[in-house]
Amino acid sequence: MDAARAGHFWKLPFVWESGDRLPAAGPSLAFEPVDPSWLEWALAEVMAHSVDESDQFVVAKHGAQKACRDLLDECPQHFERPAGWWQAAIGPTGERIGFALPVLFKLRAEHDDGRPQATLFYLGVLPAHRSLGVGSQLLAQATRTCVAAGFHRILCDTSVRNEPMIRAFRTAGYSERPAWQRPLE
Repeated sequence: MDAARAGHFWKLPFVWESGDRLPAAGPSLAFEPVDPSWLEWALAEVMAHSVDESDQFVVAKHGAQKACRDLLDECPQHFERPAGWWQAAIGPTGERIGFALPVLFKLRAEHDDGRPQATLFYLGVLPAHRSLGVGSQLLAQATRTCVAAGFHRILCDTSVRNEPMIRAFRTAGYSERPAWQRPLE
């Protein structure tokens, strides 16, 4: 892979389509609707410790709290968030350890034959709980949420540097597409 153009970074897209195997639910996490105030804190914490270049860029430029608020404010411009879709992962000791934020595209151009498509707006594992398989369980939960709502395709991507998320997508049965460059901001 070539070096990214100035002001850009490489993203690796993944797609799940109906007919693909459904990722198995993990045994160790429970899920509950996300509390908005907790989500703002948790998303800022995840972004502040992210390996994703775009997160690193906006956190360095604006700070984690503003980067988080800007990202959350951007969501309704492009996506719909059905009630109950955003969920917090509850670990074995009862604490919230991550979150899954699936959404659906608003623009008709992002639909296939008039059928809406979903995407994963953000999946986040709090830093203290990384490398424990939480990301895979968040991905499985988000995928199952979208499939239960009748979506036939889920489009998503991650930084080429985010090896844990890349492994989670591959393990979950998502198809990998060619990497592409995205502007940092």
